[in-house]
Amino acid sequence: MVNKAEKIIGDIVLRDRVGTLLIWLGILMWVPFLFLRAMGEKPSFLFFLPFHLLGVIGGSRLRSMARRELGMSPPKKSFLPVAGHIMILLGILVWAPYLYLKIVMEQTVDVMNYLPFHLTGVLGGVTLHLLSSLTERHRKVPRSRKPSGL
Repeated sequence: MVNKAEKIIGDIVLRDRVGTLLIWLGILMWVPFLFLRAMGEKPSFLFFLPFHLLGVIGGSRLRSMARRELGMSPPKKSFLPVAGHIMILLGILVWAPYLYLKIVMEQTVDVMNYLPFHLTGVLGGVTLHLLSSLTERHRKVPRSRKPSGL
């Protein structure tokens, strides 16, 4: 029988996995949008945005809380993760002029003029985080010794 501590840890791990799933669902919300754009349609950007933000922000918060509950220490601040955070932030801030022109100035603005910059920042930042994670794993794995005389 599963004791109470194992159940609690299992629930926390489940929240971490659900958070990851929400992030992916938030990202994949754009597949139908991009498909419709490729077909020549003009779908509403604002229809897809709430689902994207709910998935990405909600999922990342859920993962963060679960990892904190598990007592996982935050990663050490080194160059790659910091640069990754900055790139992601810049990729998100690309939308500030878009929203200003669209909402405040009430101009017609094409989303596709901003999307490549957003994706470059966010995907570039995520790539730096992955590189950082891989290099950390590589440092932790002990190197096997080659037998001498072969």
